[in-house]
Amino acid sequence: MKNNEILIINDKVVLNDLYRRSLINLLKNKFSIIHSCGIFDIKDFFFILFKILDPNIIIISSNLRSNIFSMFFFWKKGAVILNGMGTYRGTKLLRIILLKLFSLNWKKIIIIQSYADYRYFRIKSKKNYFWVPGSGGINIKSGTKKNFIVIQRDEKIQRVFYSICSFLKIIKNQKLSIVGCNDVKKLKSLFKDYQVNFVGYQNYKKIFLEGGRFVQPSGHGEGFPHSLAHAIVSGLDVYIDKKEFLRYGLNHLGGKKELFSGRWYILIGSDKIAKKINDKNIAEKYFNIINKNCI
Repeated sequence: MKNNEILIINDKVVLNDLYRRSLINLLKNKFSIIHSCGIFDIKDFFFILFKILDPNIIIISSNLRSNIFSMFFFWKKGAVILNGMGTYRGTKLLRIILLKLFSLNWKKIIIIQSYADYRYFRIKSKKNYFWVPGSGGINIKSGTKKNFIVIQRDEKIQRVFYSICSFLKIIKNQKLSIVGCNDVKKLKSLFKDYQVNFVGYQNYKKIFLEGGRFVQPSGHGEGFPHSLAHAIVSGLDVYIDKKEFLRYGLNHLGGKKELFSGRWYILIGSDKIAKKINDKNIAEKYFNIINKNCI
């Protein structure tokens, strides 16, 4: 099958560099031609439209908008990686649309990162779905165990605000840093009643330097947060909302939860989970599923 080419599409090509690099490297060992493109990168868009008509092209897509774009070409062979549904998690219409698109794309396999979404779609249709928990984590240097950290982005912080506040009420005067958000004005307005340390965008190798206790809030429909995977693999103490513990399938990965306070739990069994979700093992899982079912 060496005549096949792989077209890996995402919203932006930089997202493939961040989250699909290990998978791309594995695919390169089997194929000489791998195209990594972003549908919202102008220079790539027309190239994608041109290449997608090649009958030998296999499409691998990530992110909701890129997945929907890919599934309009329902006759093409490939894989759809559903990272999560974000703000649309509770939208019934989107779930109906996805179910219809999944059924039309009978030549594509569907890989789902959120265990809750995996269960939902598996129950609702007879298509063969695969669950892969996230994009893989790597070991990153962390700071003192005394401090708590939250990793978020400007466009997500509003959605997890109430969850973070519920945690702040529990830890009271202990230090919590929010890493990754640059809109300080917005942060100061949101957290005006709390003592919070605001740390802007950081290179991924520095995201944990502010603390050694990682907080995973709820409120945004992520598949399996990349920062959570990094935290587990890096050996940070993980504090997580009960709903998210179940949604990400941590119990199915060998994890257990110990009550911290209210709806918040401390993740137990991180070592066991880390072995399953490290970057190398996750990339190999994606590769094996795609290689067996698409290629």
